[in-house]
Amino acid sequence: MLKKVITLGLVIASISFLGSAKSLRKIEVQKNVKNTVVVRKNTTGKKVEKELNSQEYADVLKKFMEKSEKYLETGNKKKMFEDYINDIENAKVSEKVLKDNYDEDKEAFQLVELALFMKSSYSNGEDAKKLTNADYEKMQKEFVKTKKYQQLEEYVTIQ
Repeated sequence: MLKKVITLGLVIASISFLGSAKSLRKIEVQKNVKNTVVVRKNTTGKKVEKELNSQEYADVLKKFMEKSEKYLETGNKKKMFEDYINDIENAKVSEKVLKDNYDEDKEAFQLVELALFMKSSYSNGEDAKKLTNADYEKMQKEFVKTKKYQQLEEYVTIQ
């Protein structure tokens, strides 16, 4: 029953996303952001990770959504998932930054979830046809282990 509710929510979210995706096509796709966490070495040689502020994280989310549109056109769900993990899941941000960017963060999460769990969605692209059931299962297992997925699951369980 819970899975059906989540699936229904994702379908509704995807419908709203498709409307906004058309407007995103007009925006020029920018270069890939490989690492959202800025790593610097202090005077002792130890690595120090910089926490992103609200604007920096908003920029990361915006760039991810722009890249995702391109990935979905080609069906490259694997690359989209890898970028989601690298750019968003691994970003070092505070609770305040997450609250400030909640809607955009949720939209990115739902897009990846929809692409991975509803295999038929966005499957017209050449790259999507190359993905096997094993590829989907691997990506789904990794996705379920993410912090954002676990937070959402806890929220739904409480309700």
